[in-house]
Amino acid sequence: MSAVVGMVLLAGCAGEGGGSAGDADGSRAPGASGSAERGAWKIAHIDRRARGTVEAVVAAAPDDIWAVGADQGAGTAGTDPYLLRHDGTKWRRTPLPAALGGRVTQPRLDASGPDNVWLHGVAPSSGSRLARWDGTRWHAVPRPSVQGAVGDLRAFAPDDVWALVGDRAAHWDGTRWTVTPLPAVATALDGTSGDDVWAVGYRDRGPGVGGAGGETTQPAAMRWDARARAWKLTPTPVLRFPDPVPPEAGASLTEVLAVSRDEVWAYGTHSFNHGESESEPSAERVLLRWDGARWREQRGADTDPCLSRPPVAHDGAGGILFDRHRFRAADGSCRKAPWRRLPATGEITAGGKQQLWFEQVGRVPGTKRFVGAGKVYVMQSGNPLTMPVVAVYEP
Repeated sequence: MSAVVGMVLLAGCAGEGGGSAGDADGSRAPGASGSAERGAWKIAHIDRRARGTVEAVVAAAPDDIWAVGADQGAGTAGTDPYLLRHDGTKWRRTPLPAALGGRVTQPRLDASGPDNVWLHGVAPSSGSRLARWDGTRWHAVPRPSVQGAVGDLRAFAPDDVWALVGDRAAHWDGTRWTVTPLPAVATALDGTSGDDVWAVGYRDRGPGVGGAGGETTQPAAMRWDARARAWKLTPTPVLRFPDPVPPEAGASLTEVLAVSRDEVWAYGTHSFNHGESESEPSAERVLLRWDGARWREQRGADTDPCLSRPPVAHDGAGGILFDRHRFRAADGSCRKAPWRRLPATGEITAGGKQQLWFEQVGRVPGTKRFVGAGKVYVMQSGNPLTMPVVAVYEP
């Protein structure tokens, strides 16, 4: 799933309790018992002395969690990105691995297990840097031989990794990258295995594009055909605003979540160039679901408290986590996942409003738990705070 997944926003309510979220430094083992109720987020790691965010996270195993953070602003220990790792007992902070070749922005992590953890980001020269942890040490990985930075990346095995690069897809076989063209523009990638991979985005040709009343773009969903060794478009619903169609109208998909071969979710928007006409329709959210045979529009994309948000991760048992702290259970019920506010100590005032923002969220393998990386944002007069955090969702 694209983890940029959009950001998940979990707003702490004013009435939520104020017990400590962890040990003296705000850290606790992921999944450790605490005072927060189940079906809620629990803070697993927080540095209340730092100012910044944790930008990426992945659980290689229940007792092996990796994250990348960045200090920001005056009064911090530095401005360099750093690596965090939880080994089942404690968190350890180290510099980014030398194998990465330098600093990066927009860092992202993915893993298929403890011996296959991938870290990548954008280098100052606009290319990408990649490194892989083999269970013992980090190794530099060459960039795919195509122009552009690596976007989404999914690691299924040490010799089976897919990445989006510009208008292409690249596959790592353990030794080298093989680049293949895409039939449409892709913005997000996900799959259940190396031979069941989806890329979503938009197309600017074909049914519903151009012509009388046609729109500039339509949603695109591409699937890797392992036999043909090529990416193929799958038909998606054609979207169109009622007449008169607003100027520069178009639709695209920005997120994809593969639950199984017969269940894939794709989220996007249907919008236009606002402000060019007096009477404008409302922009629309788009939520499509693959049932193993075809894509269908999912009802509730504009009204349902879960389905109106991008899907973020699934728990392997029918439950799906959606953006902005919403969890949809296997029975279709939707609820908000709460979290326990930080106590009003140190620089945190009692009147400050707290929010928990996530930059990347993923599932903890073999469990129904999720892990999220981001920051606690305390909005308070004169001294707003942003503290880097890793949190775990306990079902």
